[in-house]
Amino acid sequence: MPVAIVAVAIALIAMPHDDRGPTDDGYLYAIYTDSESNLDVIDVYESHMVDGKATALSQRYRASDGAGGINESWKFNVKTGKGPFGAFYAAINLLDDGPLYDSDDAAEKRRSVSVGAVAYILDPSDLSRTLAGHRFSPGLYNAMLVVPTVYWLSEKAVAGKTEGNLVEGTKYNVLYLSSSPSYAPQGHGEVSGMKPYAHSASTVPGRTDFETHVYPYLGIGVYESYATVVGDAAGPGKLVSQSGRVPASDLDVDEFKDLADALEPAEGAGLRSDYQQWNFYQWTLYKMMCYAVMGSKNSQVMLGSGYTQGNQSCAVTGSTDAVGFAGTAESTRSASGATSSEDGRTSSKLFIENGWGSLNIFVGDAYVAGEAPSAQRLYAGNCLGGEKLLEARGQPPTTLTWADIFATGEAHRVISGTSAESALWDAPTSSDANRSAYTDPRYPGDIVNASEKGVSSITVGGRWDNAHYAGVSFACAGYDIALKNEYRGARLAYLMSEDAF
Repeated sequence: MPVAIVAVAIALIAMPHDDRGPTDDGYLYAIYTDSESNLDVIDVYESHMVDGKATALSQRYRASDGAGGINESWKFNVKTGKGPFGAFYAAINLLDDGPLYDSDDAAEKRRSVSVGAVAYILDPSDLSRTLAGHRFSPGLYNAMLVVPTVYWLSEKAVAGKTEGNLVEGTKYNVLYLSSSPSYAPQGHGEVSGMKPYAHSASTVPGRTDFETHVYPYLGIGVYESYATVVGDAAGPGKLVSQSGRVPASDLDVDEFKDLADALEPAEGAGLRSDYQQWNFYQWTLYKMMCYAVMGSKNSQVMLGSGYTQGNQSCAVTGSTDAVGFAGTAESTRSASGATSSEDGRTSSKLFIENGWGSLNIFVGDAYVAGEAPSAQRLYAGNCLGGEKLLEARGQPPTTLTWADIFATGEAHRVISGTSAESALWDAPTSSDANRSAYTDPRYPGDIVNASEKGVSSITVGGRWDNAHYAGVSFACAGYDIALKNEYRGARLAYLMSEDAF
């Protein structure tokens, strides 16, 4: 796997769209973190294109000096629907055109009537409506956050001068994220060799490929996934992202893959679009997006508890539809029927709903294996459509360490260090028993957990009743890879070619 040295980076862009779909004008974000543990977000710098020329890197707002949520400079444009990373919300057809769409199509003509294609760009401030303000039938679509291709690379850098929060002579990790593989900000050397980790796919299971099959768009399910049943518009046995649903649980990672495989992607020449569970690189990109706009890795400090405390079941989807891209629902209904507006019992949203809390979400194409606590190692594939994981597996390469978290015999430890390699950026590598990090915006405050030996699945985000054992950074590989229970769910991803528009 490609290697580099880390920090955080991010991207925000919003451009008008042409007849085929929203486009991106070009950007580079440089996010600086501490050079030792890669935990503290020090500063975020940005360059963007103006009249075909790249501006100098300039400081963005940094929030992590204290709690307080997302600065208003990070927002979606209500006219274009575009936001950070050039992302936008879309309703994607689950079926080809037919009678079911007749009434839904009355107020606004769909952009495309083909299965797997974008039907509507959605209002980022109210996902129950299109960007033009019309309501639609949610059961006919997948609601997804669509992110144009992001390339990234990390390195070590020494600040040449004191500027913003950077101190001259101090070494930092810097992660660059960009809309192109090479980018030259004014007054700065060209940043080249960036790779599209989250937007690429291998066609050979067990092998990674970040160059051959690069997709222009990645869709991430706005909601925890629901499994359709007889009577649903899309028919039974499909994994979908829809508002107003009780998310699926009690399935293993391969059973969720089967449901994702039942979805029909867009057809066309060239690259083939395909659905899957989100994989390690796609989850990593989501974290980068969150860390950048928070100026911190501690989601519960910056945005609140989420749906994590005192709940008896997972959350029904959609209670955050009207909060914008970041916020907390006024009230949330649980799968068991109770409705609450109390702290810890309302769904959170940061780009997607319940990025922490409600269900532990499987990471597809990934597992952790090791025969000793200090030898936990990560496998992270990127196969188009995902891989079956409940098969005999060899040990991952010895260089890909997950975390030695049982050094003191104590499970559920706070993340104290993360990987500085580009491909594995932010994968947990060390942990600490210090609980004070829960309330410190300079640290994730989140838990990492791994098994003492054997092969384990990876779930992320945390669940509905574990309080601080949840957050954007939360990662658990502490259970056998075949385990399924009521706490575990899935999130849909969709690698999209131009034919999806």
